[in-house]
Amino acid sequence: MTLPGNGDPAREPPAPVAERREVTCALRDGTRLRTLLLVPHGTGPWPALLTRHPYDVTREEHDGMLDVGRLVAAGYLVALQDVRGRFGSEGVFDPCAQEVADGADAVAWLAALPECTGAVGMWGASYASETQFSALLGGAPALRAIAPAMTPAMSALDGFRFRGGVPEIGSTLAWTHYAIAPDLIARIGSAGEREAERKRWEATERAIATGDAFRAGALHSGPDAESIVVWGLDRLREPLGSAHHRAGKIVDRIDAIDVPVFLTGGWFDVFLGSTLEIYRRLLHRAREAGGPVPRLLVGPWSHGDMSGRTAGVDFGPGASADDLGGGGDLTERHVRWFDAALRSGTADTPPVRVFLMGSNRWVELEEFPPRGTRTLELYLGSGGSLAAEPTGSGERRLTSDPASPVPTRGGAVLLFAPFEAGPADQAAIESRQDVVSWRTAPLAEELTVMGAVHAVVHLATTGTDADVVVRLCDEHPDGSSLVIADGVQRGSARFVDPVTGLGDRRPVEPGRDQEFVVDLWSTAHTFLPGHRVRVDIAPSSSPRWDVGRNVFEPGPAGRTAAPTAAEYTIRHGAARPSRLVLRVVTAAPR
Repeated sequence: MTLPGNGDPAREPPAPVAERREVTCALRDGTRLRTLLLVPHGTGPWPALLTRHPYDVTREEHDGMLDVGRLVAAGYLVALQDVRGRFGSEGVFDPCAQEVADGADAVAWLAALPECTGAVGMWGASYASETQFSALLGGAPALRAIAPAMTPAMSALDGFRFRGGVPEIGSTLAWTHYAIAPDLIARIGSAGEREAERKRWEATERAIATGDAFRAGALHSGPDAESIVVWGLDRLREPLGSAHHRAGKIVDRIDAIDVPVFLTGGWFDVFLGSTLEIYRRLLHRAREAGGPVPRLLVGPWSHGDMSGRTAGVDFGPGASADDLGGGGDLTERHVRWFDAALRSGTADTPPVRVFLMGSNRWVELEEFPPRGTRTLELYLGSGGSLAAEPTGSGERRLTSDPASPVPTRGGAVLLFAPFEAGPADQAAIESRQDVVSWRTAPLAEELTVMGAVHAVVHLATTGTDADVVVRLCDEHPDGSSLVIADGVQRGSARFVDPVTGLGDRRPVEPGRDQEFVVDLWSTAHTFLPGHRVRVDIAPSSSPRWDVGRNVFEPGPAGRTAAPTAAEYTIRHGAARPSRLVLRVVTAAPR
Protein backbone atom coordinates (compact mmCIF):
# COMPACT_ATOMS: atom_id res chain seq x y z
CA MET A 1 0.00 0.00 0.00
CA THR A 2 1.29 3.44 -0.90
CA LEU A 3 -0.05 6.83 0.06
CA PRO A 4 -1.66 8.79 -2.78
CA GLY A 5 0.33 11.69 -4.16
CA ASN A 6 -0.91 15.11 -5.30
CA GLY A 7 -0.62 14.41 -9.03
CA ASP A 8 2.85 15.90 -9.43
CA PRO A 9 5.15 12.99 -10.50
CA ALA A 10 8.14 14.72 -8.94
CA ARG A 11 6.40 14.66 -5.58
CA GLU A 12 4.94 11.16 -5.74
CA PRO A 13 6.20 8.94 -2.88
CA PRO A 14 8.68 6.33 -4.05
CA ALA A 15 7.41 2.80 -4.70
CA PRO A 16 7.97 0.76 -1.54
CA VAL A 17 9.42 -2.21 -3.44
CA ALA A 18 12.51 -1.62 -5.56
CA GLU A 19 12.72 -5.17 -6.83
CA ARG A 20 10.62 -8.34 -6.71
CA ARG A 21 12.54 -11.55 -7.21
CA GLU A 22 11.24 -15.10 -7.32
CA VAL A 23 14.08 -17.32 -6.09
CA THR A 24 14.56 -20.75 -4.57
CA CYS A 25 15.73 -21.60 -1.08
CA ALA A 26 17.59 -24.91 -1.02
CA LEU A 27 17.10 -26.99 2.15
CA ARG A 28 19.65 -29.38 3.63
CA ASP A 29 18.19 -32.32 1.67
CA GLY A 30 18.21 -30.40 -1.62
CA THR A 31 14.49 -29.62 -1.69
CA ARG A 32 13.87 -26.20 -3.22
CA LEU A 33 11.26 -23.83 -1.80
CA ARG A 34 9.74 -21.02 -3.83
CA THR A 35 10.54 -17.71 -2.14
CA LEU A 36 9.54 -14.21 -3.15
CA LEU A 37 12.07 -11.56 -2.16
CA LEU A 38 10.88 -7.98 -1.95
CA VAL A 39 13.89 -5.68 -1.89
CA PRO A 40 13.81 -2.08 -0.56
CA HIS A 41 15.08 0.99 -2.38
CA GLY A 42 18.59 2.12 -1.54
CA THR A 43 21.66 0.18 -0.60
CA GLY A 44 21.52 -2.65 1.87
CA PRO A 45 22.03 -4.75 3.71
CA TRP A 46 18.74 -4.74 5.63
CA PRO A 47 17.27 -6.84 8.41
CA ALA A 48 14.89 -9.42 6.94
CA LEU A 49 11.31 -10.37 7.71
CA LEU A 50 10.10 -13.84 6.72
CA THR A 51 6.74 -15.57 6.59
CA ARG A 52 6.30 -19.25 5.69
CA HIS A 53 2.99 -21.06 5.15
CA PRO A 54 1.12 -23.55 2.92
CA TYR A 55 -1.48 -21.16 1.43
CA ASP A 56 0.32 -19.66 -1.62
CA VAL A 57 2.48 -16.81 -0.45
CA THR A 58 1.79 -14.72 -3.54
CA ARG A 59 -1.44 -13.81 -1.75
CA GLU A 60 0.62 -12.04 0.92
CA GLU A 61 1.59 -9.38 -1.60
CA HIS A 62 -1.93 -7.94 -1.71
CA ASP A 63 -4.12 -9.69 0.86
CA GLY A 64 -1.99 -10.67 3.84
CA MET A 65 -2.26 -10.01 7.54
CA LEU A 66 0.33 -7.23 7.17
CA ASP A 67 0.94 -4.80 4.32
CA VAL A 68 4.20 -6.18 2.95
CA GLY A 69 4.78 -3.08 0.82
CA ARG A 70 4.92 -0.99 3.97
CA LEU A 71 7.30 -3.49 5.59
CA VAL A 72 9.65 -3.04 2.63
CA ALA A 73 9.20 0.75 2.69
CA ALA A 74 10.23 0.65 6.35
CA GLY A 75 13.58 -0.80 5.30
CA TYR A 76 13.11 -4.54 5.60
CA LEU A 77 14.09 -7.24 3.14
CA VAL A 78 10.85 -9.24 2.97
CA ALA A 79 10.76 -12.96 2.13
CA LEU A 80 7.53 -14.84 1.41
CA GLN A 81 7.94 -18.62 1.24
CA ASP A 82 5.76 -21.59 0.33
CA VAL A 83 6.54 -24.46 2.70
CA ARG A 84 7.64 -27.86 1.47
CA GLY A 85 5.15 -29.61 -0.79
CA ARG A 86 2.88 -26.59 -1.32
CA PHE A 87 2.23 -24.43 -4.38
CA GLY A 88 5.60 -23.37 -5.86
CA SER A 89 7.79 -25.48 -3.55
CA GLU A 90 9.12 -28.97 -4.10
CA GLY A 91 8.70 -31.96 -1.82
CA VAL A 92 5.96 -33.81 0.02
CA PHE A 93 3.87 -31.91 2.55
CA ASP A 94 4.05 -33.36 6.09
CA PRO A 95 2.09 -30.87 8.21
CA CYS A 96 3.79 -29.37 11.26
CA ALA A 97 6.51 -32.01 11.63
CA GLN A 98 8.53 -30.81 8.60
CA GLU A 99 8.77 -27.22 9.75
CA VAL A 100 11.36 -27.63 12.49
CA ALA A 101 14.29 -28.47 10.20
CA ASP A 102 12.91 -26.61 7.19
CA GLY A 103 12.29 -23.44 9.20
CA ALA A 104 15.81 -23.40 10.62
CA ASP A 105 17.23 -23.91 7.12
CA ALA A 106 15.09 -21.12 5.66
CA VAL A 107 16.19 -18.63 8.31
CA ALA A 108 19.87 -19.52 7.84
CA TRP A 109 19.55 -19.17 4.04
CA LEU A 110 17.87 -15.78 4.32
CA ALA A 111 20.36 -14.47 6.89
CA ALA A 112 23.27 -15.42 4.62
CA LEU A 113 22.03 -13.42 1.63
CA PRO A 114 24.23 -10.40 0.84
CA GLU A 115 21.15 -8.16 1.05
CA CYS A 116 20.54 -9.18 4.68
CA THR A 117 22.31 -7.89 7.80
CA GLY A 118 22.14 -11.38 9.28
CA ALA A 119 19.19 -10.50 11.54
CA VAL A 120 15.82 -12.11 10.75
CA GLY A 121 12.33 -11.65 12.17
CA MET A 122 9.25 -13.69 11.33
CA TRP A 123 5.53 -12.95 11.29
CA GLY A 124 2.30 -14.65 10.34
CA ALA A 125 -0.94 -16.16 11.58
CA SER A 126 -2.15 -19.72 12.12
CA TYR A 127 0.19 -22.18 10.32
CA ALA A 128 2.49 -19.23 9.63
CA SER A 129 2.76 -18.78 13.39
CA GLU A 130 3.75 -22.40 13.90
CA THR A 131 6.58 -22.09 11.39
CA GLN A 132 8.07 -19.35 13.56
CA PHE A 133 8.19 -21.44 16.71
CA SER A 134 9.36 -24.45 14.69
CA ALA A 135 12.33 -22.51 13.32
CA LEU A 136 13.40 -21.68 16.87
CA LEU A 137 12.99 -25.32 17.89
CA GLY A 138 15.18 -26.31 14.94
CA GLY A 139 18.00 -24.00 15.99
CA ALA A 140 18.02 -20.69 14.13
CA PRO A 141 20.46 -18.24 15.77
CA ALA A 142 19.76 -15.57 13.15
CA LEU A 143 16.08 -15.50 14.16
CA ARG A 144 15.96 -12.55 16.57
CA ALA A 145 12.21 -11.89 16.94
CA ILE A 146 8.88 -13.54 16.11
CA ALA A 147 5.34 -12.18 15.79
CA PRO A 148 2.94 -15.15 15.86
CA ALA A 149 -0.79 -14.48 15.47
CA MET A 150 -3.76 -16.78 16.12
CA THR A 151 -1.29 -19.49 17.03
CA PRO A 152 -1.90 -23.18 17.83
CA ALA A 153 1.77 -23.73 18.61
CA MET A 154 1.42 -24.37 22.35
CA SER A 155 -0.32 -27.73 22.22
CA ALA A 156 -2.40 -29.90 19.90
CA LEU A 157 -4.77 -30.69 22.74
CA ASP A 158 -6.29 -27.30 23.59
CA GLY A 159 -8.19 -26.07 20.56
CA PHE A 160 -6.06 -27.46 17.71
CA ARG A 161 -7.04 -31.13 17.48
CA PHE A 162 -8.86 -31.47 20.79
CA ARG A 163 -10.58 -29.37 23.41
CA GLY A 164 -11.28 -30.86 26.82
CA GLY A 165 -10.50 -34.28 25.37
CA VAL A 166 -13.08 -33.90 22.58
CA PRO A 167 -11.83 -34.07 18.96
CA GLU A 168 -12.11 -30.80 17.02
CA ILE A 169 -13.60 -32.63 14.05
CA GLY A 170 -15.14 -29.54 12.45
CA SER A 171 -11.98 -27.45 12.23
CA THR A 172 -9.91 -30.49 11.24
CA LEU A 173 -12.18 -31.12 8.27
CA ALA A 174 -12.38 -27.43 7.40
CA TRP A 175 -8.59 -27.18 7.25
CA THR A 176 -7.70 -30.46 5.55
CA HIS A 177 -10.57 -30.52 3.04
CA TYR A 178 -10.82 -26.86 2.06
CA ALA A 179 -7.46 -25.26 2.80
CA ILE A 180 -5.04 -28.08 2.01
CA ALA A 181 -6.57 -30.76 -0.23
CA PRO A 182 -7.11 -28.77 -3.48
CA ASP A 183 -3.44 -27.96 -4.05
CA LEU A 184 -2.33 -31.46 -3.03
CA ILE A 185 -4.73 -32.93 -5.57
CA ALA A 186 -3.54 -30.55 -8.29
CA ARG A 187 0.07 -31.67 -7.68
CA ILE A 188 -0.62 -35.36 -8.37
CA GLY A 189 1.27 -36.31 -11.52
CA SER A 190 -0.83 -39.23 -12.69
CA ALA A 191 -4.11 -38.15 -14.31
CA GLY A 192 -5.83 -41.33 -13.13
CA GLU A 193 -4.69 -40.94 -9.52
CA ARG A 194 -5.54 -37.25 -9.61
CA GLU A 195 -9.08 -38.00 -10.78
CA ALA A 196 -9.52 -40.71 -8.13
CA GLU A 197 -8.43 -38.30 -5.42
CA ARG A 198 -10.75 -35.63 -6.81
CA LYS A 199 -13.67 -38.06 -6.52
CA ARG A 200 -12.72 -38.74 -2.90
CA TRP A 201 -12.73 -34.97 -2.34
CA GLU A 202 -16.25 -34.87 -3.75
CA ALA A 203 -17.28 -37.67 -1.40
CA THR A 204 -16.01 -35.65 1.55
CA GLU A 205 -17.89 -32.61 0.24
CA ARG A 206 -21.12 -34.61 0.13
CA ALA A 207 -20.55 -35.93 3.64
CA ILE A 208 -20.04 -32.39 4.95
CA ALA A 209 -23.13 -31.11 3.13
CA THR A 210 -25.36 -33.90 4.48
CA GLY A 211 -23.84 -33.90 7.97
CA ASP A 212 -22.70 -37.52 7.70
CA ALA A 213 -19.13 -36.36 8.29
CA PHE A 214 -20.08 -35.26 11.83
CA ARG A 215 -22.61 -37.83 13.02
CA ALA A 216 -21.79 -39.73 16.19
CA GLY A 217 -19.24 -42.41 15.37
CA ALA A 218 -18.28 -40.88 12.00
CA LEU A 219 -14.73 -40.28 13.19
CA HIS A 220 -14.17 -44.05 13.37
CA SER A 221 -16.10 -45.17 10.30
CA GLY A 222 -13.21 -44.95 7.82
CA PRO A 223 -14.71 -42.54 5.27
CA ASP A 224 -13.76 -42.63 1.60
CA ALA A 225 -11.93 -39.33 1.89
CA GLU A 226 -8.93 -37.72 0.23
CA SER A 227 -5.55 -38.51 1.78
CA ILE A 228 -5.06 -35.28 3.75
CA VAL A 229 -8.50 -35.64 5.33
CA VAL A 230 -7.64 -39.21 6.30
CA TRP A 231 -4.38 -37.88 7.78
CA GLY A 232 -6.31 -35.34 9.86
CA LEU A 233 -8.90 -37.84 11.09
CA ASP A 234 -6.11 -40.30 11.93
CA ARG A 235 -4.61 -37.68 14.25
CA LEU A 236 -7.98 -37.33 16.01
CA ARG A 237 -8.14 -41.09 16.54
CA GLU A 238 -4.81 -41.20 18.34
CA PRO A 239 -4.50 -41.19 22.14
CA LEU A 240 -4.18 -37.81 23.79
CA GLY A 241 -0.63 -38.65 24.84
CA SER A 242 0.52 -39.52 21.30
CA ALA A 243 3.90 -38.18 20.22
CA HIS A 244 2.25 -36.96 16.99
CA HIS A 245 0.45 -34.30 19.00
CA ARG A 246 3.80 -32.83 20.07
CA ALA A 247 5.26 -32.46 16.58
CA GLY A 248 6.12 -28.80 16.03
CA LYS A 249 4.57 -27.77 19.37
CA ILE A 250 6.37 -25.97 22.18
CA VAL A 251 4.55 -27.63 25.08
CA ASP A 252 7.81 -29.23 26.23
CA ARG A 253 10.16 -26.56 24.88
CA ILE A 254 9.12 -23.19 26.20
CA ASP A 255 12.79 -22.72 27.15
CA ALA A 256 13.69 -22.64 23.46
CA ILE A 257 11.68 -19.45 22.94
CA ASP A 258 14.45 -17.05 23.90
CA VAL A 259 13.73 -14.11 21.58
CA PRO A 260 11.23 -11.23 21.80
CA VAL A 261 7.69 -12.40 20.99
CA PHE A 262 4.71 -10.30 19.86
CA LEU A 263 1.50 -12.35 20.13
CA THR A 264 -1.75 -11.41 18.41
CA GLY A 265 -5.04 -13.15 19.21
CA GLY A 266 -8.79 -12.89 18.82
CA TRP A 267 -11.50 -13.35 21.43
CA PHE A 268 -13.34 -15.58 18.96
CA ASP A 269 -10.32 -17.37 17.53
CA VAL A 270 -10.18 -21.15 17.74
CA PHE A 271 -6.57 -20.85 18.96
CA LEU A 272 -7.16 -18.22 21.66
CA GLY A 273 -6.37 -20.73 24.41
CA SER A 274 -3.00 -21.60 22.91
CA THR A 275 -2.12 -17.95 22.25
CA LEU A 276 -2.83 -16.93 25.84
CA GLU A 277 -1.12 -19.99 27.33
CA ILE A 278 2.06 -19.11 25.42
CA TYR A 279 1.78 -15.55 26.71
CA ARG A 280 1.34 -16.71 30.32
CA ARG A 281 4.29 -19.08 30.18
CA LEU A 282 6.61 -16.58 28.51
CA LEU A 283 5.59 -13.91 31.02
CA HIS A 284 6.24 -16.28 33.93
CA ARG A 285 9.67 -17.16 32.56
CA ALA A 286 10.54 -13.50 32.00
CA ARG A 287 9.73 -12.76 35.62
CA GLU A 288 11.50 -15.78 37.03
CA ALA A 289 14.61 -15.92 34.86
CA GLY A 290 14.73 -12.60 33.06
CA GLY A 291 14.55 -12.14 29.33
CA PRO A 292 12.12 -10.32 27.07
CA VAL A 293 8.59 -9.70 28.30
CA PRO A 294 6.10 -10.90 25.68
CA ARG A 295 3.84 -8.44 23.91
CA LEU A 296 0.15 -9.21 23.53
CA LEU A 297 -2.60 -7.77 21.32
CA VAL A 298 -6.11 -9.29 21.38
CA GLY A 299 -9.03 -7.95 19.39
CA PRO A 300 -12.71 -8.90 18.94
CA TRP A 301 -11.65 -11.07 16.02
CA SER A 302 -12.16 -14.58 14.72
CA HIS A 303 -9.55 -16.77 13.07
CA GLY A 304 -10.03 -15.29 9.62
CA ASP A 305 -11.71 -11.95 10.25
CA MET A 306 -10.04 -8.98 11.92
CA SER A 307 -12.62 -6.40 10.84
CA GLY A 308 -14.31 -6.15 14.24
CA ARG A 309 -17.62 -7.13 12.63
CA THR A 310 -18.70 -10.73 13.03
CA ALA A 311 -21.81 -12.81 13.66
CA GLY A 312 -24.00 -9.77 13.22
CA VAL A 313 -22.17 -7.68 15.83
CA ASP A 314 -20.22 -4.54 14.94
CA PHE A 315 -17.75 -3.57 17.67
CA GLY A 316 -17.13 -0.16 16.11
CA PRO A 317 -14.62 1.32 13.63
CA GLY A 318 -11.79 1.22 16.17
CA ALA A 319 -12.14 -2.56 16.53
CA SER A 320 -10.60 -3.25 13.13
CA ALA A 321 -6.99 -4.29 12.62
CA ASP A 322 -6.88 -1.38 10.18
CA ASP A 323 -7.53 1.10 12.99
CA LEU A 324 -6.92 -0.33 16.50
CA GLY A 325 -8.71 2.60 18.05
CA GLY A 326 -6.12 5.23 17.22
CA GLY A 327 -3.23 3.02 18.27
CA GLY A 328 -1.98 2.61 14.72
CA ASP A 329 -2.99 -0.24 12.46
CA LEU A 330 -1.62 -3.78 12.70
CA THR A 331 1.16 -3.19 10.18
CA GLU A 332 2.33 -0.01 11.91
CA ARG A 333 2.46 -1.73 15.30
CA HIS A 334 4.49 -4.58 13.83
CA VAL A 335 6.94 -2.19 12.17
CA ARG A 336 7.51 -0.32 15.43
CA TRP A 337 7.96 -3.58 17.30
CA PHE A 338 10.38 -5.07 14.77
CA ASP A 339 12.32 -1.79 14.77
CA ALA A 340 12.75 -2.19 18.54
CA ALA A 341 13.65 -5.88 18.34
CA LEU A 342 15.94 -5.83 15.29
CA ARG A 343 17.23 -2.25 15.21
CA SER A 344 17.42 -1.30 18.90
CA GLY A 345 14.51 1.08 18.56
CA THR A 346 12.15 2.16 21.32
CA ALA A 347 9.59 -0.45 22.37
CA ASP A 348 5.91 0.41 22.58
CA THR A 349 4.61 0.61 26.11
CA PRO A 350 2.71 -0.80 27.84
CA PRO A 351 3.19 -4.34 26.54
CA VAL A 352 -0.47 -5.43 26.42
CA ARG A 353 -3.36 -4.00 24.43
CA VAL A 354 -6.74 -5.77 24.49
CA PHE A 355 -10.19 -4.89 23.24
CA LEU A 356 -12.78 -4.69 26.00
CA MET A 357 -16.02 -5.93 24.47
CA GLY A 358 -19.30 -4.53 25.75
CA SER A 359 -17.56 -1.23 26.43
CA ASN A 360 -16.13 -1.54 22.90
CA ARG A 361 -12.79 0.15 23.49
CA TRP A 362 -9.13 -0.76 23.70
CA VAL A 363 -7.30 -0.82 27.02
CA GLU A 364 -3.56 -0.87 27.60
CA LEU A 365 -2.14 -2.97 30.42
CA GLU A 366 1.15 -4.06 31.90
CA GLU A 367 -0.07 -7.65 31.86
CA PHE A 368 -3.15 -9.74 31.17
CA PRO A 369 -5.17 -10.28 33.20
CA PRO A 370 -4.48 -6.94 34.91
CA ARG A 371 -3.37 -6.86 38.50
CA GLY A 372 -6.16 -6.34 40.96
CA THR A 373 -8.61 -8.77 39.42
CA ARG A 374 -10.66 -10.81 41.85
CA THR A 375 -12.58 -14.05 41.63
CA LEU A 376 -16.35 -13.91 41.31
CA GLU A 377 -18.28 -17.14 41.65
CA LEU A 378 -21.84 -17.23 40.35
CA TYR A 379 -23.79 -20.27 41.54
CA LEU A 380 -26.36 -22.19 39.53
CA GLY A 381 -29.55 -22.09 41.55
CA SER A 382 -33.20 -22.99 41.66
CA GLY A 383 -35.51 -21.61 39.02
CA GLY A 384 -32.61 -21.01 36.63
CA SER A 385 -31.08 -18.34 38.84
CA LEU A 386 -27.41 -17.41 38.78
CA ALA A 387 -26.24 -15.63 41.90
CA ALA A 388 -23.25 -14.91 44.14
CA GLU A 389 -24.56 -17.36 46.75
CA PRO A 390 -26.16 -20.81 46.37
CA THR A 391 -29.94 -20.46 46.38
CA GLY A 392 -31.19 -23.85 47.47
CA SER A 393 -30.45 -27.38 46.34
CA GLY A 394 -31.94 -28.78 43.20
CA GLU A 395 -31.33 -30.43 39.89
CA ARG A 396 -32.14 -30.09 36.21
CA ARG A 397 -32.19 -32.80 33.62
CA LEU A 398 -31.55 -33.06 29.92
CA THR A 399 -31.25 -35.90 27.45
CA SER A 400 -28.04 -36.31 25.48
CA ASP A 401 -29.14 -37.84 22.18
CA PRO A 402 -26.22 -38.43 19.78
CA ALA A 403 -28.70 -38.75 16.91
CA SER A 404 -29.83 -35.15 17.44
CA PRO A 405 -26.82 -33.08 18.57
CA VAL A 406 -27.03 -29.43 19.52
CA PRO A 407 -25.93 -27.36 16.51
CA THR A 408 -22.94 -25.04 16.71
CA ARG A 409 -23.79 -21.37 16.63
CA GLY A 410 -20.95 -18.86 16.91
CA GLY A 411 -18.15 -19.00 19.44
CA ALA A 412 -14.42 -19.45 18.89
CA VAL A 413 -14.77 -21.67 15.85
CA LEU A 414 -12.91 -22.36 12.60
CA LEU A 415 -15.56 -23.89 10.39
CA PHE A 416 -17.21 -23.51 6.99
CA ALA A 417 -20.41 -21.84 5.83
CA PRO A 418 -22.91 -21.40 7.33
CA PHE A 419 -21.08 -21.76 10.66
CA GLU A 420 -19.66 -18.34 11.51
CA ALA A 421 -17.43 -17.46 14.44
CA GLY A 422 -18.27 -14.71 16.88
CA PRO A 423 -20.85 -13.56 19.43
CA ALA A 424 -23.84 -15.16 17.72
CA ASP A 425 -27.29 -14.99 19.29
CA GLN A 426 -28.03 -18.27 21.10
CA ALA A 427 -31.79 -17.73 21.49
CA ALA A 428 -32.76 -20.46 19.01
CA ILE A 429 -30.29 -22.91 20.54
CA GLU A 430 -31.41 -22.13 24.09
CA SER A 431 -34.98 -23.08 23.21
CA ARG A 432 -34.00 -26.73 22.73
CA GLN A 433 -34.94 -29.27 25.38
CA ASP A 434 -31.32 -30.46 25.67
CA VAL A 435 -29.97 -26.98 26.54
CA VAL A 436 -30.45 -25.71 30.09
CA SER A 437 -29.72 -22.16 31.21
CA TRP A 438 -29.18 -20.04 34.30
CA ARG A 439 -29.07 -16.24 34.41
CA THR A 440 -28.55 -13.42 36.86
CA ALA A 441 -31.08 -10.72 37.59
CA PRO A 442 -30.64 -7.63 35.38
CA LEU A 443 -27.41 -5.95 36.47
CA ALA A 444 -27.68 -2.67 38.36
CA GLU A 445 -24.15 -1.65 37.35
CA GLU A 446 -21.38 -2.68 34.99
CA LEU A 447 -19.62 -6.01 35.51
CA THR A 448 -16.27 -6.31 33.74
CA VAL A 449 -14.70 -9.72 33.23
CA MET A 450 -11.00 -9.69 32.38
CA GLY A 451 -9.20 -12.99 32.51
CA ALA A 452 -9.86 -16.69 32.81
CA VAL A 453 -13.35 -18.19 32.88
CA HIS A 454 -14.29 -21.70 33.91
CA ALA A 455 -17.32 -23.62 35.10
CA VAL A 456 -17.69 -26.33 37.72
CA VAL A 457 -20.60 -28.63 36.92
CA HIS A 458 -21.85 -31.41 39.20
CA LEU A 459 -23.39 -33.97 36.91
CA ALA A 460 -24.61 -37.56 36.94
CA THR A 461 -25.26 -39.52 33.76
CA THR A 462 -26.79 -42.85 32.84
CA GLY A 463 -23.91 -43.46 30.41
CA THR A 464 -20.25 -44.33 30.92
CA ASP A 465 -19.02 -41.12 29.29
CA ALA A 466 -20.43 -37.63 28.87
CA ASP A 467 -19.62 -34.36 27.13
CA VAL A 468 -20.42 -31.08 28.88
CA VAL A 469 -20.53 -27.92 26.77
CA VAL A 470 -20.72 -24.62 28.67
CA ARG A 471 -21.32 -21.18 27.17
CA LEU A 472 -21.01 -17.78 28.86
CA CYS A 473 -23.53 -15.40 27.28
CA ASP A 474 -24.46 -11.75 27.56
CA GLU A 475 -28.26 -11.59 27.63
CA HIS A 476 -29.42 -8.20 26.37
CA PRO A 477 -32.61 -6.46 27.51
CA ASP A 478 -34.22 -7.32 24.16
CA GLY A 479 -33.83 -11.04 24.93
CA SER A 480 -30.91 -11.75 22.59
CA SER A 481 -28.23 -13.92 24.16
CA LEU A 482 -24.75 -13.43 22.68
CA VAL A 483 -22.05 -16.00 23.34
CA ILE A 484 -18.90 -14.49 24.85
CA ALA A 485 -16.84 -17.60 25.67
CA ASP A 486 -17.38 -21.35 25.57
CA GLY A 487 -15.73 -24.68 26.29
CA VAL A 488 -16.25 -28.43 26.49
CA GLN A 489 -15.10 -31.30 28.68
CA ARG A 490 -15.39 -35.03 27.99
CA GLY A 491 -15.90 -36.98 31.19
CA SER A 492 -13.39 -39.69 30.38
CA ALA A 493 -10.68 -37.03 29.91
CA ARG A 494 -11.33 -35.17 33.17
CA PHE A 495 -8.00 -36.34 34.61
CA VAL A 496 -5.94 -35.61 31.48
CA ASP A 497 -3.94 -32.38 31.46
CA PRO A 498 -5.49 -30.27 28.68
CA VAL A 499 -2.13 -28.91 27.52
CA THR A 500 0.36 -31.75 28.00
CA GLY A 501 -1.95 -34.74 27.58
CA LEU A 502 -0.54 -36.36 30.71
CA GLY A 503 -2.97 -38.50 32.67
CA ASP A 504 -5.25 -41.43 31.99
CA ARG A 505 -8.69 -41.55 30.46
CA ARG A 506 -11.20 -43.41 32.58
CA PRO A 507 -14.93 -44.11 32.40
CA VAL A 508 -17.62 -42.13 34.11
CA GLU A 509 -19.48 -44.15 36.73
CA PRO A 510 -23.19 -44.18 35.82
CA GLY A 511 -25.52 -42.60 38.33
CA ARG A 512 -22.76 -41.10 40.44
CA ASP A 513 -22.34 -37.36 40.89
CA GLN A 514 -19.17 -36.25 39.06
CA GLU A 515 -17.46 -32.87 39.06
CA PHE A 516 -16.71 -31.54 35.59
CA VAL A 517 -14.39 -28.53 35.31
CA VAL A 518 -14.91 -26.86 31.94
CA ASP A 519 -12.33 -24.33 30.73
CA LEU A 520 -13.88 -21.45 28.77
CA TRP A 521 -10.44 -19.90 28.20
CA SER A 522 -10.47 -16.10 28.79
CA THR A 523 -12.25 -12.95 27.77
CA ALA A 524 -12.40 -9.19 28.27
CA HIS A 525 -16.04 -8.16 28.36
CA THR A 526 -18.23 -5.64 30.14
CA PHE A 527 -21.79 -6.67 30.96
CA LEU A 528 -23.72 -3.40 30.90
CA PRO A 529 -26.45 -2.32 33.33
CA GLY A 530 -29.74 -4.00 32.48
CA HIS A 531 -27.97 -6.98 30.90
CA ARG A 532 -27.79 -10.43 32.46
CA VAL A 533 -24.93 -12.91 32.80
CA ARG A 534 -26.19 -16.18 31.37
CA VAL A 535 -24.80 -19.73 31.43
CA ASP A 536 -25.91 -22.44 29.00
CA ILE A 537 -25.09 -26.13 29.43
CA ALA A 538 -25.52 -28.62 26.59
CA PRO A 539 -24.28 -32.15 25.75
CA SER A 540 -22.86 -31.29 22.31
CA SER A 541 -21.98 -28.67 19.72
CA SER A 542 -21.89 -30.05 16.19
CA PRO A 543 -20.16 -29.84 13.75
CA ARG A 544 -17.60 -28.09 15.90
CA TRP A 545 -16.86 -30.98 18.24
CA ASP A 546 -17.09 -34.73 17.79
CA VAL A 547 -20.52 -35.89 18.96
CA GLY A 548 -20.06 -38.06 22.03
CA ARG A 549 -21.67 -41.48 22.12
CA ASN A 550 -22.16 -41.58 25.91
CA VAL A 551 -20.05 -44.74 25.93
CA PHE A 552 -16.50 -45.06 27.24
CA GLU A 553 -14.15 -47.02 25.00
CA PRO A 554 -10.55 -47.62 26.05
CA GLY A 555 -9.72 -49.93 23.14
CA PRO A 556 -8.27 -49.37 19.66
CA ALA A 557 -9.72 -46.59 17.57
CA GLY A 558 -11.30 -49.00 15.13
CA ARG A 559 -13.53 -50.59 17.76
CA THR A 560 -16.63 -48.52 18.33
CA ALA A 561 -19.82 -49.07 20.25
CA ALA A 562 -23.15 -47.83 18.98
CA PRO A 563 -24.13 -44.37 20.21
CA THR A 564 -26.74 -44.38 22.92
CA ALA A 565 -28.92 -41.71 24.49
CA ALA A 566 -28.19 -40.81 28.11
CA GLU A 567 -29.87 -38.70 30.73
CA TYR A 568 -27.82 -36.00 32.41
CA THR A 569 -28.74 -34.67 35.84
CA ILE A 570 -27.09 -31.37 36.74
CA ARG A 571 -27.15 -30.74 40.47
CA HIS A 572 -26.67 -27.46 42.29
CA GLY A 573 -26.76 -26.04 45.80
CA ALA A 574 -24.41 -25.76 48.77
CA ALA A 575 -23.63 -29.50 48.82
CA ARG A 576 -23.02 -29.65 45.04
CA PRO A 577 -21.93 -26.13 44.14
CA SER A 578 -22.20 -26.00 40.35
CA ARG A 579 -20.93 -22.55 39.42
CA LEU A 580 -19.36 -20.17 36.97
CA VAL A 581 -15.98 -18.77 38.02
CA LEU A 582 -14.92 -15.39 36.61
CA ARG A 583 -12.01 -13.02 37.01
CA VAL A 584 -13.45 -9.52 37.34
CA VAL A 585 -12.18 -6.01 37.94
CA THR A 586 -13.71 -3.50 40.31
CA ALA A 587 -13.31 -0.71 37.77
CA ALA A 588 -12.54 -1.30 34.11
CA PRO A 589 -9.12 0.06 33.07
CA ARG A 590 -9.05 3.27 31.06
